Amino acid sequence: MYNKFLKGMILVSLTLPIVACMLATTVAGGVLASVCGFGFGAVAMAAWPYFLPYAQSTAVAALCGASTAVFIAIPHWRSINFKILLPCALSGLAASALSVQLSVGAAEKIMVHALGFMLLAVSAYSIFFGGRIHIRGTPLNGIIAGLIGGTCAGLFAVGGPPVAIYLLSSTQSNQEYRATLNAHFCFTSGVATFVRWQNGIITPVTLKLWLMVLAALALGIFLGNKIFNRLDAKKLRICVYGYMAVSGLTMIFK
Repeated sequence: MYNKFLKGMILVSLTLPIVACMLATTVAGGVLASVCGFGFGAVAMAAWPYFLPYAQSTAVAALCGASTAVFIAIPHWRSINFKILLPCALSGLAASALSVQLSVGAAEKIMVHALGFMLLAVSAYSIFFGGRIHIRGTPLNGIIAGLIGGTCAGLFAVGGPPVAIYLLSSTQSNQEYRATLNAHFCFTSGVATFVRWQNGIITPVTLKLWLMVLAALALGIFLGNKIFNRLDAKKLRICVYGYMAVSGLTMIFK
């Protein structure tokens, strides 16, 4: 049955090491997203473009990101602060849809190099500035954060840091921050996935890859929930984003 599943993936040649890598990065991304509120897309996109077409990587990562957001936001919906979510989500929806549309047909090499720079930026933010940059939680700042985050999410499936900075300054507790951030991702990932589907980027192969890693994603989120209030998230971010910085440099010079 597993062999029949793999034979259906006509766009990529999956070997056991590649499958193992996808499952491992999915678990790691799920743990990070559950503990820190964001980060799945950055972890996945630091590895998957090495053995999947770029558009395929972003499509699968976006589906996983949307699933992660749903898994985290729905059980904690009472903690969502819709007042500060609204301006961020609305601008993020528009920016995400537009950036996906603009990325269709873009040269893959250019996109991979751009992703490398994006990974370096995310790494620098998390390692050196995470938790130390604060902005006022005003509607205008929410709109700006949503525009930047939605654009990055549409182009690279990595849109967490700008929105995280805004929500860290606007929310009153860790649970409110995590629930509101993932509610935002539900909106932006949903519209980005719809636009990708309309442009033919999401194919049966994409859905098979997504289904293949879904159990690993659920495991990562489960583990992350277990350690949410226990783990030193700062050390976790340093390890994961240090790896992404190296991967970003590799992609830039690829």
